[in-house]
Amino acid sequence: MEDSDRWRAVGRIEAGQSIKDVALFFSVHHSVISRLWKQFQTTQTVVRRSVGGRPRVTTPAEDRYIAIVAKRNRRATSPRVTSMVTASIDKAISGAIVHRSLHINGLYAREPRVCIPLSVQSSGARLKWCREHCN
Repeated sequence: MEDSDRWRAVGRIEAGQSIKDVALFFSVHHSVISRLWKQFQTTQTVVRRSVGGRPRVTTPAEDRYIAIVAKRNRRATSPRVTSMVTASIDKAISGAIVHRSLHINGLYAREPRVCIPLSVQSSGARLKWCREHCN
């Protein structure tokens, strides 16, 4: 609820309306109005405190979309998922944000790995070491 609506709700309760009637008028659950009324009785204000921390870069809907893109492209790396999401939502986001939102949802972008094949000498040396240390 907006601050102006909060003050209007408190004014209606002070005028004698019940909490349920006020909740029906504003189309909210009666517990919202009840908590608002209790807050007003204790602090004489209905203004919400400012929340600390950094502002959100992505909305919850965008976080869900990031998860959907990552699920559709299981083999995509984090930078690739970032570029796909950035192209579709027309909003620049960093790879760290994509990585963090995937981590929150229990998903992980694939890490690019480079596999260097062993030379004949290296594979022979590895086999020799394994035979010596088998016990």
